[in-house]
Amino acid sequence: MIFFVLNILLGCFFIWFAMITDVKSDEMRIRPIINISLNAAVISFSIAACILVDIFSNTQLEKIIGSLTLFTVSLFSMSFFKYCIQFPSFEKKFFPRFVNTVLIAGSAYIILFQLETVGIIDGKGWSFSGKPLFADYDWFDLFNSFFLFVLPVISLLSLVLRMGKIKSKLFRQQIIVCIGAVLSCWALLKLLVLASQTINPLYNTLFPFAFAAFVLMMFKAFTLSAFFDFSIIISSLQKFAYSFLVQSLLAGVIFALLLPLKQQSLSTFILAYLGAVFVLLFISYHVVKAIRSSKRGREADYARHFEDDLASLDYTENSTEVTERLVKILQENIDTSSVDVLIELNDKELLSVYSSSERKLSIQLDNPMFDVILNADHPVIFRSHIDAHHSLSGARKELQSLFDKTKADALVLLHEGRHIFGAILLGEKRLGNVFTDYDYKVFLELYSYFFVVGYYMMNIANEAIVGTVSRELQYSGQIIQSIQENIDHINNSKVDIGYLSLSAHNLGGEFIDFIRLTDDRYISVIGDLSGKGINASMSMVIVKSLIRTFLTETKDFKELVQKINFFIRTNLPKGTFMSGIFMLIDFSDNTLYYINCGIPALFMYSQAYNNVIEIQGDGRVLGFVKNIDKLLKVKKVKLNPGDIIFGCTDGLIESKSLRGESFGKERIQKSIMENLAYPADRMAQFMHRSLLEFTSKELEDDVSVLAIKYLSK
Repeated sequence: MIFFVLNILLGCFFIWFAMITDVKSDEMRIRPIINISLNAAVISFSIAACILVDIFSNTQLEKIIGSLTLFTVSLFSMSFFKYCIQFPSFEKKFFPRFVNTVLIAGSAYIILFQLETVGIIDGKGWSFSGKPLFADYDWFDLFNSFFLFVLPVISLLSLVLRMGKIKSKLFRQQIIVCIGAVLSCWALLKLLVLASQTINPLYNTLFPFAFAAFVLMMFKAFTLSAFFDFSIIISSLQKFAYSFLVQSLLAGVIFALLLPLKQQSLSTFILAYLGAVFVLLFISYHVVKAIRSSKRGREADYARHFEDDLASLDYTENSTEVTERLVKILQENIDTSSVDVLIELNDKELLSVYSSSERKLSIQLDNPMFDVILNADHPVIFRSHIDAHHSLSGARKELQSLFDKTKADALVLLHEGRHIFGAILLGEKRLGNVFTDYDYKVFLELYSYFFVVGYYMMNIANEAIVGTVSRELQYSGQIIQSIQENIDHINNSKVDIGYLSLSAHNLGGEFIDFIRLTDDRYISVIGDLSGKGINASMSMVIVKSLIRTFLTETKDFKELVQKINFFIRTNLPKGTFMSGIFMLIDFSDNTLYYINCGIPALFMYSQAYNNVIEIQGDGRVLGFVKNIDKLLKVKKVKLNPGDIIFGCTDGLIESKSLRGESFGKERIQKSIMENLAYPADRMAQFMHRSLLEFTSKELEDDVSVLAIKYLSK
């Protein structure tokens, strides 16, 4: 009965696999695997039915079901043949359809008119026989040989003969995987035949399991989107040997050598063995660590080293030095032969700002292929993706032309929403290796670092924007300061605004911004990006710009914060977070809406109660999780004449005196109460002065303060 259950389960697997494959992709090249899977499902269910019918000894029904099984096996083989003939274009042509029709007719003729015994005889496994042809060779032998061996061989030969004519390396690799699928199927069929001859005759009813291996490998061939790098495979096997296999063998040898001690003293044996294993693990750990840190160890598993190198980029250097360092990092980790960096210097055009091969390239951004790329959300593209990714099919010719023109094998497209501002082009790898699925995964994970480099070059180091040849730190600081001061000042008689944002070391990640929506509605933001120096400033510049960009796409206050959170999480370097607060002031109904994003303190002075209270409530820092929807809460405060809203970053609260005492919230509340009569701007200045007097030294952390005094309704 177990063989019946196994075939039922396998049939269910084939149907499930076909359904999942059909749902996930509508590519023409996937259709054959769906047909093959459904054929295999029919075979499995038919075998299960034959096993069940044999129990009741219904010979006639068993022959019908057995004939259906054999016919489906022939369809299985013909589906593979049709795939191979049509590969790689999969265009419908007359010849494959004609041959397929002839093969179907031949299969039906043999099964209906030339077979004598079909089915399972008395629980002894499959039994087939046909009318004799010559000597010991009958019609079933012909059927079996042709559809399980001859036709697959012809199919593979048709692929192999075309390998030289197919330019795509990816297609050639897919052919190799197809060959492996057929060989694996044959090997499993042979094992099942041996098992049926030596263990149990019913093992030959499990031959659809060989088809399962074939289907899975064929699916891998159909969906292969990048090359296998055999150096990575070899390196992974070596890592497995160093990390596990060698240790296991040595542990076994030590166990055998120490086993005589067990006869003398069990405790001595256990202690000696544990001590030896500890020493073995200690030595193995350091050996593996040395191998992984070596250049050879980095070649196959370079993601961590690559990220560390990208994170070490020093943006206080000029753009040429930053780019040269980036190129060196790419060449050391990926071993690419060339690197070209292009930035949007003119409208609708990317131009070379650095080229390791001293080329001057340009890419027109009005090309419709970029719409396809952006719609597909595919910022990293390898040459092999052009033919393999259905989402890029609308730009296949344009992308092929771009890669041919630039002699590149990989493209990293830098974009901000739908605005493309840069591109990094990588040439083929020096040793002839190709960009793999592993490379693609690493590039996507570290895309944020490429984004920041491109954004830095466009906004900070671009001479056309800076307006000066000098790219020293002081000029970068001036530009960042000008970006910080680019705000929409609130001109409304109902309110008095005062603020300051000071960096402890020239450049920092804090900012205060006001954005006009209408005459009566403004967005106000206090933001604190993690990190120090120009790296934090770069993150600040990007986020400040993105807030305004996203406001053009959405009018929903909460959705704006969600988008900013998602952008920080997915596009800025790992470990970048933002604390602060988003506020929406509506003067038409005297209401303040706010979302706390981890701001340490938001105070409100109420003239009615003549008291200062904290109102920020719970908040979540942006950038920790991709989806923050359930963690965000929009709160509302009604503003009355005389009310004051006061917000600040942790630099004000946590700054310490010479005695190590924090400035704290109580001093902030006291300062607000003492300076109620002054304008909001003076209140912010007095708060800063109190901080300097308290610390008796220069600021050690960035400080941002915002005071909003409501004057009238």
